[in-house]
Amino acid sequence: MNIFRKKEREFALRRIKDLKVRFPEAEDILRFTECILEYQNSVLERMGEPRFDLSNADARIKKGKPALKLKGDDFRPYLCFLGELLEKASKCGTREIEEGASYLRNLEEGEVLSLVDYFLENQMADDVSRMMFCAWIQPVLYRTSERISFDRDGWLRNFCPVCGFKPSVSFLMDSEEGEGVRFLRCSLCLTDWVYVRTMCVNCGNNEDNSINYFVEKDTDYIHLQVCEKCGHYIKVVDLRKDGLAVPDLEDIATVTLDLWANQKGYTKIEKNLFGY
Repeated sequence: MNIFRKKEREFALRRIKDLKVRFPEAEDILRFTECILEYQNSVLERMGEPRFDLSNADARIKKGKPALKLKGDDFRPYLCFLGELLEKASKCGTREIEEGASYLRNLEEGEVLSLVDYFLENQMADDVSRMMFCAWIQPVLYRTSERISFDRDGWLRNFCPVCGFKPSVSFLMDSEEGEGVRFLRCSLCLTDWVYVRTMCVNCGNNEDNSINYFVEKDTDYIHLQVCEKCGHYIKVVDLRKDGLAVPDLEDIATVTLDLWANQKGYTKIEKNLFGY
């Protein structure tokens, strides 16, 4: 496993405790995030090696396609983990989450797998189902991604080289690729890859006069990159300013930035786990 990813996942639960103090307005969301992370860490310890066929992964990547063609893959062996998640979500979540989890729990196995197939093919589901499917599938694909090789600084596309989903957040860090390199993070499998720092992730626009950046003084290590051409935005977490930041968690904690952007008429390139 990439050492940066391994250390970050080990640290994530401790980071949430700091974020709850730093962003009290997001405490409820972060408390639920904590429950999800505990569940995911437990699954990663128990699940063993995923059994997906990766024989065509290299060929697909060479053609500019994501390594995995998820629709039709057999997630049946992992349904027991989904049951655990739905139980935990019912206890930790809001009434809406409890009702959504109860609905999924009462479906037949085939109905659940059909919904999962539709979600993976179209990247669409109602908010609660999307949250449950992402939280459930994430550990499986996270572990699978360790077995997939790709040119991290040569992919330069706005979708994940592993699963094909869009990024929900980006970040800057110094790395072997250079100083202040920008990475995108997949909203589903958490894979990271390099992307042009000054380019809109949605439409590819790189004209200086139509790319704007917004930052709040209290959270100056995070800014919004907004494209005035297509009206989309993405958060950029600067790990050089806060080396303890975990990009996908910082994205969840700074929900007020999303609310501000929505009020201004901007659309996020991809929602995070909790639909923001």
